[in-house]
Amino acid sequence: MLGLAVLFAALFLAPFFVPLYYMSIVTRIVIIGAFAVAFNIVFGFGGMPSLGHAAFFGLGGYMMGLGVTRWDWGLGTILLGVVVVGAGLGLVLGILCQRVNGIYLLLMTLAVGQAIYGLVFQNARITGGDMGISGAFRDVLPFEIASRQQFHQFAVIVCVAVMALLWLFMVSPVGRAIVGLRESESRMGSLGYNPGIYKAAAFVVSGLACSFLGALYALQRGFVGTDGLEWTLSATVLLAAIVGGSRYFLGPFVGVAVIVAIEAFFQEYTERYTTILGIFYILTILVLPNGILGIGRGRKPPGDEPAPLEDHARPTEREAVS
Repeated sequence: MLGLAVLFAALFLAPFFVPLYYMSIVTRIVIIGAFAVAFNIVFGFGGMPSLGHAAFFGLGGYMMGLGVTRWDWGLGTILLGVVVVGAGLGLVLGILCQRVNGIYLLLMTLAVGQAIYGLVFQNARITGGDMGISGAFRDVLPFEIASRQQFHQFAVIVCVAVMALLWLFMVSPVGRAIVGLRESESRMGSLGYNPGIYKAAAFVVSGLACSFLGALYALQRGFVGTDGLEWTLSATVLLAAIVGGSRYFLGPFVGVAVIVAIEAFFQEYTERYTTILGIFYILTILVLPNGILGIGRGRKPPGDEPAPLEDHARPTEREAVS
């Protein structure tokens, strides 16, 4: 929790020392970073790889766009729709993952995500297809945000609040049980836990947070398009979790910050910045197997990795099953 407080202070004060030109990039880091943290509830803590989380993020954005421009919904109704979409899809994926693990789960989530992408893309009459939906989405807010700096601070408050709730979830008995399933599902089952319920809970909580953050991202851009549903966005947050350290709560956020910073820097000098990112990913995996936050902690054998909430009242395997 101390790490979240420090992060909040640094990001909230960013408009005072970050040039206006870079504010949109910093705000994007905040929102996508929080999205990666929410994704990591399933991936790093639950041990369930997913390439379908962009579906949660994108659908949250479409609920905001459609609610404001097409359906004339108020903020409360839109947020209710975001909750229903995020939690509902999370429950569906949680049920589907009961009998699959590893690469099969990865492929299943990818298939579901692509199916939703195709559905949105083909229903252009409602969703705008590849043209997307644009509009003054921020008008739905009960207060006025007149500048990038003000929206950035608003986004920081929302994202840190979401991450704080996710942290509380992970230190709760349910969160500790999810960590225990990652370490040994058979052992947790023998102790009387129902693995299916906890897997579904991980997907529901993660999906709900991701959908909410997708709606916030739509407010920042004033636009919603199919790019928010593409599987490459899911791959980006997965790689961010690995780069930052998937066994650490803020690891995915650090990974997103580094990736977006590298991308923004090299885009100004070369069109082949994706090649540079690819080399960076490879070097990180080879040199830093525990991610950036794992620097100096040494290479640990399987089953003895850093606990998911290292330095934050970490739930160890023994605590998870107690």
